[in-house]
Amino acid sequence: MTGHSRILTAVVAIATLFCGLSLHADTFVYLDESGNEKTLEAQLAGTGQGAMALQRADGQITLVAESLVRDREPAAGPEPIDADGMVQLLEERFGTDHVRTSIDKPFVIALVLSAPLDRRAERQVTGFVTRASRFMSNVDTVFTRFMRDMRIPMSDPEYPLVLLIFESDADFDRYATEVTGGNGLSAARMAGFYSSLTNWLAVRMSACDTFEVPLHEAIHQQMYNRVFQRLAPVPVWFDEGIATGFESNGERIDVHPARVNSRYARQAKQLEGPVTWESVITDDSAFRGDILAGDAYTHAWSLHWMLVKRYRDQYRDYVTSLAGREPLQELSEAERLRDFEAAFGTSVTELFADFPRVLDSEIRRQRISLREPARAGELVTQEQLGEVRMQAVRRADLAGQLLVQGELRNASPFRTLSYHVTVETDAGLYAEWFVPDLASGRKAPLKRQIVRRRMQNAPGGLSQTFRVRIRSTLSESDDAAAWKRGELPVPVYGR
Repeated sequence: MTGHSRILTAVVAIATLFCGLSLHADTFVYLDESGNEKTLEAQLAGTGQGAMALQRADGQITLVAESLVRDREPAAGPEPIDADGMVQLLEERFGTDHVRTSIDKPFVIALVLSAPLDRRAERQVTGFVTRASRFMSNVDTVFTRFMRDMRIPMSDPEYPLVLLIFESDADFDRYATEVTGGNGLSAARMAGFYSSLTNWLAVRMSACDTFEVPLHEAIHQQMYNRVFQRLAPVPVWFDEGIATGFESNGERIDVHPARVNSRYARQAKQLEGPVTWESVITDDSAFRGDILAGDAYTHAWSLHWMLVKRYRDQYRDYVTSLAGREPLQELSEAERLRDFEAAFGTSVTELFADFPRVLDSEIRRQRISLREPARAGELVTQEQLGEVRMQAVRRADLAGQLLVQGELRNASPFRTLSYHVTVETDAGLYAEWFVPDLASGRKAPLKRQIVRRRMQNAPGGLSQTFRVRIRSTLSESDDAAAWKRGELPVPVYGR
């Protein structure tokens, strides 16, 4: 995700597809997409929409068209995999040299490295993985507290809960594209996601600087392992509403879905456009694209907050009804709206009309400030394990050219990296800095310069806006060697 600006729009929870029945252990023979015959020992998690959901011993689900199933024989297994077995599976999947793991039941944390690790960095890596494990335990605690407070039934996870942390953005993008099949938000727009098919939570390591994204996605994983059955027709507004309700900034989680989130409250007051409460209740499509997802997530927070705050008993009954939905079940838009309004005893129109009054009242009662944090004329960008704070001034004495300067921080918890930082304008001009061999956690100044180099395919004209791009590479890589020789990449306008 370019800049890792809080991409809630970034964030994809594939956990909204469908859900499970009582499980039956069988051996299935079916044809794959290439027409090859496959044999799989699995539990039948559910059927519907012309498909069968086959749940394997590792908890992952394979969707097979019913017409492609050639045989099915009763079998005894498979027994769910344990934490040690999951670690072995992850090492086989990503390579022993490229993965570091930690077990803190029910969680298995796996850091997927971009390259083999120097022995001297192992201690730092262990500390980072331990920190991630501690964070997931904190998520478990606050989630359990909320569910008990709302008196919503929960169960223990049947399978280990996996958190994958990708050191490399490129590795994350490839994995995300493979798992999602390119559906939903583009991989570049995701900071992390939970998949109901793999049952794994995957995030970029750069998103773990504050753990805001892992928290959001971990709530999806909790819901689909402790409350809902996976692959259930749970509306996306609920998935994203409860996840945004827990959002915090940092490892200390001190929020509650009934508390006003200043960012979402501020956005809710400013929203105008085609996405409405009724549209997100009846249809999930606004969450799946890059353009409207931001508005949809704000509506999801607003709607979920309103229900937790004002309709506590009805909320509990509604969540319980969602937990009972069957696998691969289809619901029409009319059914979704009817079920919602019947559950809460009011129309969406009336609910939405009452929202501003209730929100304003709670903002005053909770003493929430909706003022945006002061940025002091500074643009902060996080990308590819780098954080840049950039200041820009348009100089009248320089014919309106931009004068820029800033600071770069290596956000990797254990790697020394080399960086190429650019400021790129809408006129196709850029400024650049090369920072070699910056140690983990260290900072380097980006000295003042005028933005006047020409990008490839530059349209020309006077620059009105700009963005910061960060490219990083291992200090011992071929790219770093080329950069040190002065062979820096020239940005291409429009990319």
